[in-house]
Amino acid sequence: MTSPTPGQQLLAAIKQTARAGETGLVLPVGRPLAAVVRPIATVPGHIDAVDAQLLTDWRNRHVKSFLTEFVSTPERTAAWLAGAVHQNPGKMLFMVETLDGERVGHVGLGFIDWQRGYGEADAIVSGGASPPGLMKASLLVLMRWARDALGLQTLAVRVRSDNPAVEFYRKVGFQEFQRVPIVASTVPGGVDWTEDPQAVDAPASLVYMQLHLPRA
Repeated sequence: MTSPTPGQQLLAAIKQTARAGETGLVLPVGRPLAAVVRPIATVPGHIDAVDAQLLTDWRNRHVKSFLTEFVSTPERTAAWLAGAVHQNPGKMLFMVETLDGERVGHVGLGFIDWQRGYGEADAIVSGGASPPGLMKASLLVLMRWARDALGLQTLAVRVRSDNPAVEFYRKVGFQEFQRVPIVASTVPGGVDWTEDPQAVDAPASLVYMQLHLPRA
């Protein structure tokens, strides 16, 4: 059995100790300081109700940006945080907060392959109230931390081609290296989009992009 990497152990410890209303890890954003990025609590029974409500509202607002389209609720979001996020050793979400405590968006990591040193920016959503450039700066802070503290030397992102965020990621520094057609299927309560390399007339693609992050 492969031993956990130091980065994997660190991320697991941060997830396990993050609690609603308690001070934990914070990553500073901006010079001068403009905001912080802090873990979103996922421990069952310790999830922040405000976080869950905001994640729900923002997801519903941007539902067409996701590969799974459905109407979310705070209860469903809390269950997702405690289950799919908390139990996944390669996934974590972080809230972006301004210095006055306003929560303006979230950024995240996903699809981590610890042995390969590979990870992706995941669940990047702006709440719509963030100052210009803040989400870009927050994502870059998280990506540098993922590289330097977690040991993820290859950082990428995947995004729907019909999502305006493609241009956002280009501005951050991601460069496209692959597109795979995606097709929609109706499922109970929503729509799922899945990759189909043979779908030549697909309405959209999944765009894969890699970040070229210069050393400080």
